[in-house]
Parts: sequence; structure tokens; C-alpha cells
Amino acid sequence: MSIRAWLVRRTIRKVFRDPLGPNATETQVAEHFPKALKAGESRMPKAPQDTVVESVEGDGFKGDWVYAPNTPKGRVIFYCHGGGYVWGGPKQYREFGWRLSVANKARVFLIDYTLAPEKVCPTQTEEALKAYDYLCAHDYATEGLVIAGDSAGGHLALATAHQIRDMGKPALQAISLISPWLDLTGSGDSVKTNNSSEVMLDPRGIAIAGEMFRGDMAVDDPRVSPLFADQSNLPPILIQVGSGEILLSDSTRLQEKLKSLGAKSDLRVWKNMHHVWPMSASVVPEGRKAITEMAEHFAKYWKS
Repeated sequence: MSIRAWLVRRTIRKVFRDPLGPNATETQVAEHFPKALKAGESRMPKAPQDTVVESVEGDGFKGDWVYAPNTPKGRVIFYCHGGGYVWGGPKQYREFGWRLSVANKARVFLIDYTLAPEKVCPTQTEEALKAYDYLCAHDYATEGLVIAGDSAGGHLALATAHQIRDMGKPALQAISLISPWLDLTGSGDSVKTNNSSEVMLDPRGIAIAGEMFRGDMAVDDPRVSPLFADQSNLPPILIQVGSGEILLSDSTRLQEKLKSLGAKSDLRVWKNMHHVWPMSASVVPEGRKAITEMAEHFAKYWKS
């Protein structure tokens, strides 16, 4: 682990985990995570001034195109942001979108899905599918369309991929998931075994966010917890996760299911990396390396 990664991990722990002691009330836990994320927005790097940002609002969806100047149409990354379904949007992900654009020579579509509790599952997947139809109808992806997401966005990316497959829509070329949150039952071993090494997520906090997101749906419904869905006949998948994350088991169990089906999948467990560390790429060298790893994955499956 680089010194910069160590320093970032230390800062994240002070902001996210340390203020919540074991005796924090449910209300304190519920309010803390989005407040901590909001407080961290001022520290997020800004995209270069010449980054192209184009907002789109269609029938039942909205989002932002983000890409480096002179990036041609052809390769499209459909990106789903994280934030526990209770925080975030394209604005907070513009710098990361720019990095993905440069690394992949692709245009990035950042979906701006409706957050919980204003809207609950499966609204976000329905919005993503409408955005996907828009991308396909306008022929933006002549060289291929891939989907990616981090944390709750990894959940949305996988859930959307399931629906694309089941509804017979034009196929994705590949999938990339970063620290995905796939099991809202919290039944993974790492929720307990990595609780002390996790520097951002609190098991109580993600359980509350999950309750807000699922509404009246059962927590083990595959639309709520896509780990429990049918994982067959999916595009090639790259899964990246930190070794000390409480969500580690979500990734390892998904990989086990994919491998049992003979699917093309690659699990990369990064030692001691914090939750969604590629978002720290402006500071952390491991973040830049992880983005390169994503680009190498996608490079195998672009049409040209």
C-alpha cells in the first residue's frame, strides 16, 4: 500500500467511521453517512476545464455525458454512481468520468437516477433501462456499450445487466464492478470479519440505507439483492474490491457463482484498499492502476 493510500484511508476513517461509536442511535447512524459524503464533496477533485459535459433528459431518465475533448462516438461506458442509493449524482462523478473517458477512449454516460427514499426499488433499474434504450436507439455505441458502477452503482449496474439479458435488449459488451453492494441482507461473512478493517462503511448504516431503498420489497428479492439473481449468460465481468472491505463477500460470492456457471469473470482483490478507491485516483496511485485495469478489461471486448 502506498503512503498516499494510507493517508487517504486514515482521513476516510476519521470522517466516516470514527464519529460513530458502538452506542450510536439508529437516527445518528442513518443521518451520518449522507452527511459525511456531503462533507467530502468539497475535497473531490474537479474535472479539467475542457471536459465535455452534456446533460440529457429523456422519457423517464436523465444523466450527463462526460468525456475528454475530441473523444469520438463509438465506445460508450454506461456508468452508475455509488452512494448507498441515498446520495450522489453525475456532478460528483465528473472527474472520475473524465478519467474513464481518457483511459478507454470512450464517452461516459453518468445516469442520474432518483435517490431513496424519494423513489424505491425497482425505480432506479427502470430508469437505467430507459437510459439504455436511449443509448441504443441513438446508435452512440457503434464500437460497443459496456456498463460499470461502484458500491450501490455496482448493484444498479448488475441489476440492469440482468434485465437487459432477460428482456432481450441489445447485449452489453462487458461489465465492471467496483466494491459492489450486492447483498442487502448483510449475510456475507466479511460484514463481521472486516468490520475493524473497514474505514468507510458501517454495517448499521448500510442496513438502514438498504431499508430505505427496498421499500416494501423483500430484502432477498433478486431485484433488491442481485447477488441472489440468476447470473447465467452475462457479459464478461471484472470485479474489483479491497481486501478489508465489509462488502468483500459480496464480490467473492458473485465470483463463485459466475465461475460455477463457466462465465468469463475476473475477481481482483486489492490488498488494503478502501471502499471504491479508484475514486481517489487523483491522489492514490492504486486508484489510477485500478482504472487502467478496468480499461484493459474493456479493451478485450470493444468491437474495434
